This record gives sequence, structure tokens and C-alpha cells, in this order.
Amino acid sequence: MERIQIVKDALEGEYDEFYDDYVSGKKELSELNREYSEQFAGTGQED
Repeated sequence: MERIQIVKDALEGEYDEFYDDYVSGKKELSELNREYSEQFAGTGQED
């Protein structure tokens, strides 16, 4: 799959389960990055 290769290339050959939704086509990388930032960097809005 092309998406798996994109993730592996970006992570220097590694694969992280964090990207499963991207690989399966459920989300785009921009969505995952935004969610990560909101959760871990405190840059998102509070619910």
C-alpha cells in the first residue's frame, strides 16, 4: 500500500499504529497531526 510506504518513509522505516486511520483511509495526515497537537501540545480548543 502506498500510504504505508509514505508513513515508513517519513518515520525512517518504522511504522507506528498512530497512523492506522491514515493507512486505512479513514483520516488524512493533516487530521491526525491536528488531533495530536490538540491532545499533546495544548493547541486545540477545549470541548
